[in-house]
Amino acid sequence: MLVTAQHFRDAGDRALLHVVEIRFAQNALHYLMARMRTWLDQQGSQPKTFRYSFDEPDVVLHVDFALRAEADAFARAFGGAVLP
Repeated sequence: MLVTAQHFRDAGDRALLHVVEIRFAQNALHYLMARMRTWLDQQGSQPKTFRYSFDEPDVVLHVDFALRAEADAFARAFGGAVLP
């Protein structure tokens, strides 16, 4: 793998993000994603990334925010936690 200066900048950018983790049932995925999009639009929040993985029987969602206050509010709204 070729490692470039851009790779280190990208890694540094991720290190500065506040990651919210939310776990929920797989059958709620579409409903919660729609609720989250609505909430984000209403709050004027723009997360950097959404990542999800399936961890039977749940889905684990990680949402990255640049601002800690946005991460805290999102975690409260959806029963998640801001990761250390």
